[in-house]
Amino acid sequence: MKFNELFGICGPSCTTCQAYIATRSGKEALIKVAEEWTKAMKRTFTADDIICDGCRVEGGRKSAYCAGCNILNCAKSKGHEMCAYCESAPCEKIVAPPAIEAIKEQKIALSKQL
Repeated sequence: MKFNELFGICGPSCTTCQAYIATRSGKEALIKVAEEWTKAMKRTFTADDIICDGCRVEGGRKSAYCAGCNILNCAKSKGHEMCAYCESAPCEKIVAPPAIEAIKEQKIALSKQL
């Protein structure tokens, strides 16, 4: 089974991600998300840091947060397109409840394909 490229490596749909939505909404939305992320993550983000086309989109731009993501790096190092293909997932690297649920659902879908 092949998942749509608008599902993040860690599982959730890009279409629900603040960065992806803001990228399509314009500069004001990018600035707002940058301010929210700066406050929430205690790290400075600019509007340009938020721009993201999806972490699995071929040639797409990745937000500054996702570009250095240890989950993305882990999946790539194991040769997996997404965490759902990894035997160990969801693992301790995955902490966001939506990601954990998405991976579980994707693993069920994959098991039905076998």
